[in-house]
Amino acid sequence: MVKRVRAIISGRVQGVGFRPAVHRHACQAGLVGFVANTARGVLTEVQGSAEQIEGFLRILKENPPPQARIEAVELTELPPNRESGFQILPSRLADSTVLSPPPDLSTCAQCGREIFTQDNRRWHYPFTNCTDCGPRFTIIEALPYDRERTAMKAFAMCQECLAEYRSPARRRFEAQPNACPDCGPQLLLLNSQGQAVEGDPLSQAASLLQAGAIVAVKGLGGYHLACSAADLTAIRRLRTAKQRPAKPLAVMFASFAQLERFCTVGKAERAALASCAGPVVVCKRSLGCALPPEIAPDSEDIGALLPYTALHHLLLCESGPLVLTSGNCGGQPLAKDEHELAEIFPAIASHALTHDRAIVRRCDDSVLRFADQQQIVIRRARGYVPDPIQLPFTGPPVLACGSDQKNTFCLTRGSQAFLSQHIGDLKEFQTFQFFSEAVADFKTLLAIEPELAACDLHPDYRSTRFAFALKDICHSPVRVQHHHAHIASCMAENRLSGPVIGVAFDGSGAGLDGTVWGGEFLIADYCGFERAAHLKPYPMPGGSRVVLEPQRMALSCLAAEFPASWPALAKTLLPGVTVEDCRCLVSLSHSRIHAPLTSSCGRLFDAVAALMGICATCSYEGQAAVRLEGLTKPDLHERYSFALELDKQPMQLSFAPAFAELVADLQKKTEQAVIATRFHNAISAAIVAVCEELRQQQGLNTVALSGGVFQNAFLLKRVCAGLREKEFAVFCHQAVPPNDGGLSLGQAAVALAQHAERESSPHLAELGGTEPELQDIPRR
Repeated sequence: MVKRVRAIISGRVQGVGFRPAVHRHACQAGLVGFVANTARGVLTEVQGSAEQIEGFLRILKENPPPQARIEAVELTELPPNRESGFQILPSRLADSTVLSPPPDLSTCAQCGREIFTQDNRRWHYPFTNCTDCGPRFTIIEALPYDRERTAMKAFAMCQECLAEYRSPARRRFEAQPNACPDCGPQLLLLNSQGQAVEGDPLSQAASLLQAGAIVAVKGLGGYHLACSAADLTAIRRLRTAKQRPAKPLAVMFASFAQLERFCTVGKAERAALASCAGPVVVCKRSLGCALPPEIAPDSEDIGALLPYTALHHLLLCESGPLVLTSGNCGGQPLAKDEHELAEIFPAIASHALTHDRAIVRRCDDSVLRFADQQQIVIRRARGYVPDPIQLPFTGPPVLACGSDQKNTFCLTRGSQAFLSQHIGDLKEFQTFQFFSEAVADFKTLLAIEPELAACDLHPDYRSTRFAFALKDICHSPVRVQHHHAHIASCMAENRLSGPVIGVAFDGSGAGLDGTVWGGEFLIADYCGFERAAHLKPYPMPGGSRVVLEPQRMALSCLAAEFPASWPALAKTLLPGVTVEDCRCLVSLSHSRIHAPLTSSCGRLFDAVAALMGICATCSYEGQAAVRLEGLTKPDLHERYSFALELDKQPMQLSFAPAFAELVADLQKKTEQAVIATRFHNAISAAIVAVCEELRQQQGLNTVALSGGVFQNAFLLKRVCAGLREKEFAVFCHQAVPPNDGGLSLGQAAVALAQHAERESSPHLAELGGTEPELQDIPRR
């Protein structure tokens, strides 16, 4: 019996060779019908026997194109007709407002082989790509995604490329960036005066890198600064020029074989590195690794990545492993246009390996790490953006502006949440300009006009001011408390309905009581939260200065926990702080002038690192915590003590006993690795203990973990194991960062939920009431 079935397939199914795959599988199955792109996804109608159709659908789900991701298949049975053959029809994209552009995709294996095959017409061509790989997000000017609406419109295809582009049987069918040496983009090597250097640009650049030069290399979403990963002098010169004395640098390796000469690569790390996203993945240095420790001086980790463009493959083949870092100065956005090279020439780079294909939008590299098999996204950008995240509910379009640190923003459309690429720290004016431009770009690209806005509670954040300055949104922005947004972000990513026990541990966020929060246990759903418990607060002498001067936080904790003996302890444990400075800082703490109270867990890490003598001052945020985690020993399960003060409202978790034991260990000259591990174990055990108490009080068994502290793989692993041992359902971030890079997703979810509640109960006042005046709240 002949049947006819219509299938609407949604997900990442456009711009990834999905229609040719449908055509191929349908023809192999002996089916007739058609396939086309529509605004809802890929539409196909197939006709044949029930067995043929069932086999076709099965193989389509099991063997889609490498870069496709099927989210749903909607089937409808239709009456058969007299159709013959199987066709790829023109796209039906009258309504492109529900489309989303695909992310950039790493070079596929077939293209990788072509560029190293001498008799192939794309031999050594650095812009080789196909429907399975190549630039997408960074070259798209408008939707729908067709060549005339990309940066490739400047390059007319030759007859051979055009034949590939038009043939459904070939893998470059409608590959919009399709090109070859005869008709596509070309490389150019510039010196620091912007003049072209004669000779083969690729070979010349490789020779310069091998000779110790720093070269700006134009990638998919902007310029990288590159130098030889084996050249200590070049690395030091790069660090000095970028004013980046210790923050880890990423290293690109030519292949897995080369990478494994220097790093230990686990199963999860390998899968991520080989994925079409091609992120930077944090790997452990192997024993006897020959690369200079200066690549990542604070830990035994290396942020590794493999070539994700043909240009990278060809360059790495000649140059050896390369340090790659963002092509910018002092926290500014990475350069994407040739005129922006003036910021890099000649202060940092001596040459630039560039090309004549325009970059439409900046997009930095994504960064991941793993706690065993648990993925932790440190930075979400190239390869993942702008893939939408599915929300557990729908509502009017929202613009959530995120935080001022590690900024991303979020636009929603129905149940889809589109997080921007990593923007950076908005305290830099150029980065704030990038943020403003990117918001406008996303609104235009996705055809979204927000009806609601959301932002952080902190009134001094540039992102908050931006939200309040929006003129095209009628409603006042929804101000979302920082840690509520963290928990809502974790809930939204995992499609939880709530309420949950939310554990939000980070550096800092404005609290409802005028203090700085950062070690919070919340009973939360999307609409609101109760602060059920928090870490014992300590003064921050000098406010935000403690972020880069952990010894200030260490002194504050000593003065609070050892009121009689802190001067002697400070003299021994904090030799970098003079006696006079100690007195001034303690006096500042007692007076509460420029010394707000903080419950921050991140500041606890800072204090412990400073007391141990491993980080008195920081050159980048989180340096103390990175060094502390680097000392941990996975086979040690001893811990320091803590106290849960149940009589206080909210409950207070105190590490006063831990400080007493830790100081005693320091006086006994206990091994630093033991001290660091006992501290980590105390934090994880305390989290489990508080969650158990809250379960008993509230009857909740679901825990959501969020905040920058949970970038710590050792801590995350211990906390998850401890909670699961107590039979909690534990949810972490895997798709968005636990740090402030994921905050905008939570803000958007809260804004949608509160809007729905107001619509259903218009008499209800906005949750949280009047926000307090916030004074001397540090930005981090």
